[in-house]
Amino acid sequence: MLKEFESTVIPRFGACYANGRRGFWCEPKDLLRITREAEAEGQEVLGSIHLHPDWHRIGPPHERGLRVSQEPTPMDRHVFYRSGWPLNMILYLERRRGRLHHSLGAWAPPLEPESGAPCRPLSLRLAVAGR
Repeated sequence: MLKEFESTVIPRFGACYANGRRGFWCEPKDLLRITREAEAEGQEVLGSIHLHPDWHRIGPPHERGLRVSQEPTPMDRHVFYRSGWPLNMILYLERRRGRLHHSLGAWAPPLEPESGAPCRPLSLRLAVAGR
């Protein structure tokens, strides 16, 4: 997987993806295992979740001006399109004044990422079970 990043992702999306310790990327064999385990339990894997930490505040100085949020980045659009999953969530975590804040977005893959088409936003409805 890191070879794909070196040959495809880094030249296209930037040097910030050259740090192999910064992100955790799923290998195809891991995705296959996850899918098989879910199927064995009668479940389906419908999508993915991506963590966007406040790297622009905690990362190296040359990356501190980056805008990071629950909105898809060009790399997210690329991954969402290639995965083909109908649901992709982005969890953005940020530390402000010692407290952790978050926001969550849900996205359908773009219809055609090469054209710069955006991901399509999906509605999230969260509920807490009563006691």
